Amino acid sequence: MRAFFKRATAWILAVLTTVILGVSLQTQNVIARLSNIGADVGIAERLSMTLYDLRYLGTLYALFVGVALLIAFSVGAFVFRLAKFGRPIIYITAGAVAVLIMLFSMKQAFFDIHMIAGARDGSGIGLQMLAGAIGGYVFSRVSPKT
Repeated sequence: MRAFFKRATAWILAVLTTVILGVSLQTQNVIARLSNIGADVGIAERLSMTLYDLRYLGTLYALFVGVALLIAFSVGAFVFRLAKFGRPIIYITAGAVAVLIMLFSMKQAFFDIHMIAGARDGSGIGLQMLAGAIGGYVFSRVSPKT
């Protein structure tokens, strides 16, 4: 039972890490696009927009990320049991791939519309995958090693 709670805690921390990084990166990506077309966005507005997105987008995004990471980490645990080595890289890869699949699944489910505005191009998708990879790393460090 104790191992279950440690895994659940590690999963929650991985989800929080992925969501906070993912939402923050997507917001900054959108702001960068606005700046490219001449909008003047100051540091206070950047912070305000990021906090707003964390509060409102983050709650919904956490549901999708939570499901994606739960599936990915379950597969990762199976792969680790077979390989018996490379635990951090397995979970880092699982987190990144989970976010990639989640983004494209969301697009398919929502009438071919990108639901995460900051993930409409390769760099935005890459940033979201980076957030998932860091979440996977957190999971690999916090979860039980068995």
